[in-house]
Amino acid sequence: MKQGAAKRAMTPQKKRISPLIYLLIVAVLLAFLGAIYGVGVIYFTDRFPNHTTVNGVDVSGCKKERARAAINASVQDYLLTVQERGGESETISAQQLNMTYEDHGELEEMLASFDPKLWFLDYLEPHELTASTAIIYDSKMAQQMVDRMRCFNDLYITPAENATVEATKGKGFHIKEEVQGNELRQEEAKKAIFDALDAKAESIDLEALDLYVKPTVFSDDKDLLRQVEELNRLTTAHITYDFEDGRVEVVDETVISTWLVKDKKGNRKVDKELVADWVKRNLAYKYDTFGLTHTVKTHSGKTVVLKGGDYGWCINREATTDALLEAVQKGEQVTLEPVYRYTANNRGVDDIGGTYVEVSIADQHMWCYKDYELVVDTPVVTGNPNKEGCATPSGSVWAMDCHKSPATLGTYVTMGYSSYVNFWMSFTGNVGIHDSSWRTEDPERYGGDIYLTNGSHGCVNTPYDAAKKIYEVCRVGTAVVVY
Repeated sequence: MKQGAAKRAMTPQKKRISPLIYLLIVAVLLAFLGAIYGVGVIYFTDRFPNHTTVNGVDVSGCKKERARAAINASVQDYLLTVQERGGESETISAQQLNMTYEDHGELEEMLASFDPKLWFLDYLEPHELTASTAIIYDSKMAQQMVDRMRCFNDLYITPAENATVEATKGKGFHIKEEVQGNELRQEEAKKAIFDALDAKAESIDLEALDLYVKPTVFSDDKDLLRQVEELNRLTTAHITYDFEDGRVEVVDETVISTWLVKDKKGNRKVDKELVADWVKRNLAYKYDTFGLTHTVKTHSGKTVVLKGGDYGWCINREATTDALLEAVQKGEQVTLEPVYRYTANNRGVDDIGGTYVEVSIADQHMWCYKDYELVVDTPVVTGNPNKEGCATPSGSVWAMDCHKSPATLGTYVTMGYSSYVNFWMSFTGNVGIHDSSWRTEDPERYGGDIYLTNGSHGCVNTPYDAAKKIYEVCRVGTAVVVY
């Protein structure tokens, strides 16, 4: 035997795998995969595919009922946070609203949209589904909850305020800055909150949504700045009226500011009518004494209350208003005196002063004082009260309105008499104080009850020396007190 033939005889032959075995393996694998596929088809026939969410809730592999329960459970955890101005916040929970998930066939429609035969393809991409109308809540309860929120409660609301001009006593005018406040445009804000609930939003920022009421005038407003400058100019005046005895009226920025009004162009000005009203109430009504009640201490120390007459102070309101208005507009700081129609002898509480004449009808006596010192003490004869129109007027204080020497009283044509006198001092109409030469200087011809039978036509008949002294002491305007 040859050596080569021997080697081939010694090498074993390789066994070949039958093609049937390959076919069998493939068949088994296909059967296995088919079984898996079939199980998958059966499993996902009434279940959601993997990687599936509804309203953010994972419902992968869930049947409709389980998916509904999972979604409803997630709804119960819902909480809306309402962010408010100033770092404040409030919350509304699902429990407070009786919020639930209610399936109106949407889950079934969603399930029907998937082909269970293609379940294996659902592994390749996620499915994010939304049940747009599935979340429901008690709208009446929600309305009550929103209405009760602190941000809608008047007790906690600070309204927005415009910047304004305000005065600080002694410091003039300045701009008070605007207030942003925390007042919401309520209807719009409530709608935004309900929209957030409907969308199941986790939070809503009312500030970011620009839902707060805003001021419309700010501290840098040009018109306000101009007004402050103008007002400070108008209120620099400081005017004093001194009525003596501690009675003082002051016109300063506090008073002037109440007189300022806007004209049609929005400019501030001092209103003359308001100034006139102030003059009337704070000067005339308080300090005028003309024709008003006077309380007089008589020679005996007793006091009498006299009404009427024509003595006293009377302010010329119109002229005083004009003078005050001019001083204010010039910004003057002065002491002014009112403009008077009628003046008295003393500016203090006792406007009669220390120089005056006192006549007592009952005593038929007259006294004259100069600077509070008695200079004349004399009996007189006054008008005959038993003759019509001849009684001497009394019960008032009059101002001496005529001071003449000599004088002729009356005419035969008009009065039925004509009398020459050396000293004539009338105080009311044609009634006055005068000497009476037709009566002797005998004191017994004056005083007593003479006036009841032989009285004058109304005047105060006076002995010559007394009349002369009174004439020397008095002048037009001197008070004559008759009671």
